[in-house]
Amino acid sequence: MSADRVVAFMDHIRIFQEQVEKLKALHVDSAEYSCLKAIVLFTSDACGLSDVAHVESLQEKSQCALEEYVRSQYPNQPTRFGKLLLRLPSLRTVSSSVIEQLFFVRLVGKTPIETLIRDMLLSGSSFNWPYMAIQ
Repeated sequence: MSADRVVAFMDHIRIFQEQVEKLKALHVDSAEYSCLKAIVLFTSDACGLSDVAHVESLQEKSQCALEEYVRSQYPNQPTRFGKLLLRLPSLRTVSSSVIEQLFFVRLVGKTPIETLIRDMLLSGSSFNWPYMAIQ
């Protein structure tokens, strides 16, 4: 990598670390984390969707589930739900290529994560997960 690319990459890592620290400060539990992942995953902004309305519905259900959960589990934190949702736009500023470089490059090489996910989805139940016992 050239020096300029290294500096840019390090800047992206710093931004990512800042976002992680803000989530840590909120003490996000596993249920909240799962709902936040679903909200991010079910986005109608994704390219090539065949059923945008269904994806939007899934995102809304995930958001409602998070809101219900937070209101019931953290009744003394009335702003918690809003704080959690406000973390999402900042997390989206971290590019997928930086995430791939940080967490997946040693696992999958230069193959884009989108390609791997698409291939796994298209293969359906015929995909052999390396960590699942053979039946």
